[in-house]
Amino acid sequence: MPRSASIRAELQRRGVCLIVGEDEAPEQFEARMETSLMALFRDSRGEEEFNALYDYSSPGLLLQVARQLAGSRGRLDPKEVCQDVFVNVYRYSAGFRDDQPRSFRVWSGTIARNAIRRRYNQPRGLSFQDMPDGVSEPVDPRRNPVAQLLVEEERKSICEAWGILLSQYLAAFELLSERDQDALRMIEVEGLTYADGCERLGVGMSNMKMIMFRARRRLRMHMAASMACAAQADRTAG
Repeated sequence: MPRSASIRAELQRRGVCLIVGEDEAPEQFEARMETSLMALFRDSRGEEEFNALYDYSSPGLLLQVARQLAGSRGRLDPKEVCQDVFVNVYRYSAGFRDDQPRSFRVWSGTIARNAIRRRYNQPRGLSFQDMPDGVSEPVDPRRNPVAQLLVEEERKSICEAWGILLSQYLAAFELLSERDQDALRMIEVEGLTYADGCERLGVGMSNMKMIMFRARRRLRMHMAASMACAAQADRTAG
């Protein structure tokens, strides 16, 4: 049974029986629970739901993969294959159909066989054991599903933060004098040199540097004041 109380409550809300039925063998109960957990993750795409599915089903899947690799003479690591399976479970969860109690075991078993076949077909490269000391193991470019979810959430947060910052910058920029705006536009947008800026504005180098210094300082002051007001408004509203 899943360890998370919230997951158990959600399964019960979906009509899943959390105890072994009278005519149900323990193995059938476990297969049914795996299918229910997979359906829950498919519908929610939540981190907690995926963790519950992984915790509950990975031991059985690992044994299944190990049996399939019994004749591989150690060429393939069952744990690595099992990880590949769950990566694909995460990626292709939308295609899962829970029409039978053993649906997840059949589906994940097919994914496992495909993962094993792909690994067998990969060309065997140099062994790291044959490399000289000091050679670092390359970073695995694949992220596990939970890490991928965190990366996507972080990317979303960064994009939102940049949007807020740019809107604050634009509002502060509109408060600057025309000369300050021209100077910032030439140097920071058009990429002109200070010498070119001096020629366009008709000022000396020392004056150009002072204009840029003051324009940037005014930008920071306007943005800081605006964000402080926004923060105060949020605290007041809260």
